[in-house]
Amino acid sequence: MDSSTQSILLELLNYSTSQNQKLYVVGGTFRDYLSRKPCTDFDLTGENAAEIGSCFSRSLNFTCVPLDNTPGRQTVRVILDQKRHLDFTDLQGKNIEEDLSQRDFTINAMGQLLSDFLSERKNIIDPYKGQEDFKNRKIRVLQGPIFQSDPLRILRAFRFAATLCFEIEEETLSKISLHKTKLLQSSQERIWHELALFFKTPCTISLLKIMHSCGILGSLFPITDEIYSETIIHYQGLESLLKEPEKTFPEYVDELSTSGFLNNQYLLKISLLLKGIKQRKKTGTKSTENPFPGFPVAKDWNIRASNAEIKFMDQTLNGAWFLAEVYSKESHELDHPELYELVKTIHEELLASVILFISAFHLINREVTLFCNSIFKFYFRQFLPTMNKKPLLTGEDIIHQFRLSPSPLFGEILHCVQKEQVLGSIVTREEAIALAGDLIQSKLAESE
Repeated sequence: MDSSTQSILLELLNYSTSQNQKLYVVGGTFRDYLSRKPCTDFDLTGENAAEIGSCFSRSLNFTCVPLDNTPGRQTVRVILDQKRHLDFTDLQGKNIEEDLSQRDFTINAMGQLLSDFLSERKNIIDPYKGQEDFKNRKIRVLQGPIFQSDPLRILRAFRFAATLCFEIEEETLSKISLHKTKLLQSSQERIWHELALFFKTPCTISLLKIMHSCGILGSLFPITDEIYSETIIHYQGLESLLKEPEKTFPEYVDELSTSGFLNNQYLLKISLLLKGIKQRKKTGTKSTENPFPGFPVAKDWNIRASNAEIKFMDQTLNGAWFLAEVYSKESHELDHPELYELVKTIHEELLASVILFISAFHLINREVTLFCNSIFKFYFRQFLPTMNKKPLLTGEDIIHQFRLSPSPLFGEILHCVQKEQVLGSIVTREEAIALAGDLIQSKLAESE
């Protein structure tokens, strides 16, 4: 813990002591403390803890936000800065042991007096052998109606297993299977929050298989037994590629790492699991080589993410489908005009689409690698450098140069000029104006 946080907690200890109130450090904070992880958010409980937190925040001019106003379980958050906060929750029960009994897993049912926590004393309150389970890297649910009272704890078990690299013990898995149908009773927002945290961890394939065996995967995603094997192979390929992109794209690893799209890899994983949610209506027969059966639509999923997240998933899935359609043609080699049209079609989520597309191949062969590398070469070495330059022609230029009023023709002209600039056919403003003039004359001739 940094000195600033420690100083604030010492002030809190002095304040609570002056009010004759005991505060306990509990939950995730204490768990992270045992694993030696840096703590930025602190979970505190005690009699009238919420009131203590509110008064403490006013004394130091911190922002205080109520999180739960339910009588008897009031919770407030004291915001120290953008990265640190303190959560104060009223004690649940007559004493700290009774409070801990109402938590979810043994590793979260430990606590310590704030004074002992700050002085690093060993007086750990651990009535359910949480330290032992922590040492053995086990996720063990507490006795009682834990999953019935809050079914979201089912997903929390998998999230903790993923983030801590722990194993969910067998009895807990049995209880998860027993109460799995209750999971969707939780709010969509809470489910999404847990799923996002789970898929942000780098290695989830083994836990995904356990989810399937417990009957959870199919209730959250459109994954039937018929497509499960194919999906899990595809997912494994995706996770491996995201973990070590340099093995598949050694020339572009720097561009991939700095592009920002890897920040959304959790959405890539979820997108893959949604690919069968909706079939695109299409006449004629579809190539059996296309690993994407249609245009999946993330907004039709029964779990609601943010609009930005849904947009990313939809565009990525549709981009991957388009790539698969292109690749399924006889020739996998695209010339520069074809590459330009492909990049422009997908563009916004091109990188994610390529990653999702190539991971569909269980054994990535030379042909598919060359195909994807040709796209990246054009995109990183030709398309982006040109797009980052000042455009040779603008709509205002067209108005002044040709005395035209704004119309749909402007878009056609600017698109054509941009394309030829990317392809290297034109390099000067004069050439762009000449090309625009030719296009205008062609359109006028067509209208006569």
